[in-house]
Amino acid sequence: MIRSGSLVLLSLLLTACGTPLSTYNKPSNLLFQQKDGNSNQVIHVYRDNKLCLNDDKNRQVCPINFYIDDFKAGTFYINNKANYYLKPDAYVLKVKSCKTECATYVFKLDLNNQLKAPDFKISIDENDKPFITQISTQGVS
Repeated sequence: MIRSGSLVLLSLLLTACGTPLSTYNKPSNLLFQQKDGNSNQVIHVYRDNKLCLNDDKNRQVCPINFYIDDFKAGTFYINNKANYYLKPDAYVLKVKSCKTECATYVFKLDLNNQLKAPDFKISIDENDKPFITQISTQGVS
């Protein structure tokens, strides 16, 4: 009986220790994930591996929130990626991080024509301020 109780306790401890890492494996709060006849323009968004000051990969308190036209479309930790399916239109993409005080970066995007470079990188600068850039390489999806 003691042996099975120890096994249960060990199992619970291992699960508890493993949980925080899984929170950082993929972005959360995702919107614009459904591809349909109208939402046929895809953009690929990923966050690089730069950590905020005093963060490490097992304890990330500085996620970057991604917005499409003021709708929170995702919370990104390092190395996260997501595809977004949008209707042909003009959009404002924003990234925001609120580690000490809120810092925002805005990028205007016109999807009325097919994008030649649908890949976007989210990162932080040396002052932990977020930014988003359009990149020309393929293969983020």
